[in-house]
Amino acid sequence: MWNVLGQAATVAQLVGADVGSLITMIIQAAITAQQNKKECEQLARRVFTVGELLQHLDPEVLRRPEIRRPLAGLDDALREAHELVMVCQDKNAMYRLVLSRRQAEKFRDVQSRIDSYLLLFPVISHLDVTRRLDRIYNILLPNDTAAGTSTSSLSMPQIAVQDSQDSPKIDWKEPHEVQVFDFKQLAEATNNFAPDKMIREGGFGQVYMGRLPDGREVAVKRMNKDDGFRSRRIEEFTAEVTILDSVSHKNIVCLFGYCVPQENRRENVQLGKKNEQQGHLLAYEFTKNRSLDTHLHGQTTQSPVATSWKMRIEILLGVSRAIEYLQSYAERPVIHRDIKSSNILLDASWAPRLADFGLALTWEGPDHEDGVVGTMGYAAPEYVATGMLNPTIDVYGFGVLMLEVLTGKRAYLSKEKQEKNREAFKERAKQRKFGPYSLAEFAVPLIKAGKLRKVLDRRPAAKPTPRQLEAVKLVAQVAVRCLKMDWKARPSISGVVVTLETALELARCDG
Repeated sequence: MWNVLGQAATVAQLVGADVGSLITMIIQAAITAQQNKKECEQLARRVFTVGELLQHLDPEVLRRPEIRRPLAGLDDALREAHELVMVCQDKNAMYRLVLSRRQAEKFRDVQSRIDSYLLLFPVISHLDVTRRLDRIYNILLPNDTAAGTSTSSLSMPQIAVQDSQDSPKIDWKEPHEVQVFDFKQLAEATNNFAPDKMIREGGFGQVYMGRLPDGREVAVKRMNKDDGFRSRRIEEFTAEVTILDSVSHKNIVCLFGYCVPQENRRENVQLGKKNEQQGHLLAYEFTKNRSLDTHLHGQTTQSPVATSWKMRIEILLGVSRAIEYLQSYAERPVIHRDIKSSNILLDASWAPRLADFGLALTWEGPDHEDGVVGTMGYAAPEYVATGMLNPTIDVYGFGVLMLEVLTGKRAYLSKEKQEKNREAFKERAKQRKFGPYSLAEFAVPLIKAGKLRKVLDRRPAAKPTPRQLEAVKLVAQVAVRCLKMDWKARPSISGVVVTLETALELARCDG
């Protein structure tokens, strides 16, 4: 079984996630397991079978919604399997103490989840064969004969997705249609953009809270009309609609719809209608608990984010999964380009939503170059210096975000100081140095020197428990790796996710 690891790597292209590398890592880790070797081998055999079955299926079958839907949580099950076999390596006493009691139960749970996916393959295989027969049928029969003959016996059945307590947990969000609103609809939803409805104001414009007639709470972003950056704002508006219309993940903000001025609609130009509407509007799901930035740096000292290491790591894990999804859900990765605490929104249950996709774009390959945008302190040095894009610039930005969560300190200077030091920052970036007075420049040397506690935020715990300290050490270590100057040396976002899952397990042990 162990001599065909390379075959599993082809799975990633079939299911739109980093499943191939996960399968390879699980099998490799199972070989070197020092504990629970029997359970690790049983789990690895199941995982290997998944990889073997997937790689023989027609990619077109796996693109069908009724197939992708039940398989959507497969990557999460495999990540949990990888975490389990990694725990069974020669870990220190702390890991064994914390996790040994739960290992047997976890092995049973993960194996059961993977078995649930294996049960789907006979049906998927039937659909695959049916599709191939359909193609042969259409090729062999003339068009007029095919048109007059019923092919219902060869048509592809739909898979019924059952809601059951025995069904595997699927961290998948139902795709939805992005609606085109009229200006009047969003004006009424926000009480005509009443001042008391305004939530915040940023570079793009103002954000208002509102409620649609169907009861959905919305955050309506209204673009500034005359701030001297109209063309750039429209580009950002277009990027938001284009990217968010094509993604669906529980840790990415949901775009309900948008509105464009009447003057931009062809039918109104032809009819000679005047532009009665003002500005471009975006309507998102409303996130009750504001942004991560507010809870780290605002006057919310009693919030669970400020006082809990577990919640901070949960938020980081959710954001890392959103970035992982963006880098793997399509043929070309999506690069956000502005990962920062103010772009992490928290819903009513404190789950994170990655937001503000105005600077996002799809990566076109190693030679993709674009104007330098983003926020100083979070931007990767090689991108600032050259404008060359690669997916690890989001890994770098996430590394800074992890430091911000660990230390409670801001990642960048004030806007005035940013402008004053912009040229100095570019020069330092060319020299492969961190930005001026950045959090990364301050914290990374101390972490490397084993002095994490000197920079650790004291609000969650003045004296962290051993388990909490072990958890935050894991986060700090992976943050340092994400901030490597050589972008090729930075870890994959999937590797970051696995590390944060382990850190969260440790943090949860203390409640």
